[in-house]
Amino acid sequence: MLISFFKTIFLIGFIVFTFSCTAQISWKSGDPWDDDHLSSEENVVVSQNLEEEKKVSEEYYEEIPDIYERSVNMSYEEADLLLRSALEEANFKIIKIAHVTKGMKEQGRTDFWEDMHIYMICKLSDGYFILRHNPQLVGFCPYRVYTYRNKDGFLVIGMVKPSMALKFMGNPDLEAIKIMKEHDLQLKKIIDEITSN
Repeated sequence: MLISFFKTIFLIGFIVFTFSCTAQISWKSGDPWDDDHLSSEENVVVSQNLEEEKKVSEEYYEEIPDIYERSVNMSYEEADLLLRSALEEANFKIIKIAHVTKGMKEQGRTDFWEDMHIYMICKLSDGYFILRHNPQLVGFCPYRVYTYRNKDGFLVIGMVKPSMALKFMGNPDLEAIKIMKEHDLQLKKIIDEITSN
């Protein structure tokens, strides 16, 4: 008798719990992850934000390949001085320079690219705005600008486009999008100016 009483109480509790959960995610009350439950005014704000994001993309974005390279006929030493100066002038901080060719030669690799270096750079003042809503983008920081001498003997200066990280942005942030696309343009301009000599 006591067991059937507990079974009845359990069954009633289970039914009440099931119906209360179903009411919370019913079509009538709206899915909290969907925009259908928004009022018409809230929908207008969401639409305006999406339009603003599109406008920022079109306004600040010049079509730049994910990996952008230009070549120039100059010594690495000259390019290094120009690159350091231009990066500092644009307020990019050089965190580290990896001397890849030197490391390969130390390992006895003689058939490797000459003048291969990786400049790891950042703008700490902008890092806050890029990472505050998307901490996973720290994997793309610092940015990379690199050099190597190609098979024709020209020095190649290139970059991995900073805004490539936007593909992995979980929480859209218009300010971060704008900043990263501005960094694309600034780094492209630096590379273009050095290689136009």
